Amino acid sequence: MVLILLFDYTYLKNTLILLLLLIFLDSCSLGEKLELKNFDSVVFKKDRLACNKQRTQFIENLKSQKDAFLGVSENEIYSQLGRYDYQAVDAKNEKVWVYFLESGSQCTNIRNKTKALTLVLKLNSVSLVKEVIIQKGGFE
Repeated sequence: MVLILLFDYTYLKNTLILLLLLIFLDSCSLGEKLELKNFDSVVFKKDRLACNKQRTQFIENLKSQKDAFLGVSENEIYSQLGRYDYQAVDAKNEKVWVYFLESGSQCTNIRNKTKALTLVLKLNSVSLVKEVIIQKGGFE
């Protein structure tokens, strides 16, 4: 009888640990899926720094769908937009990803100050987009 109770307790304990582990792993897959309408990810990714002027066709689309980026994970952004043109760190030591949307002085040297339109994505401490800015110039 003691052996049966011990077995049941161990089984319940292991089941509870497994359940908690599954809940934890599910919560680690934070972030929403980024679904942009009328957006060609391949064209956007191929036009690094917007020097080939292919990204300009997406400006109005991105402006109208800015809120779609909120809560999206870093990995999902990377899969849809490709590698950022450059990354910075804000005052709170959180990542800021910048994508150029227009051709500009960044095409001759990435370190040049530019007045080109940019998509600035601010990520929080768990790598989810918390703020989306479309502005002239990069992030300073």
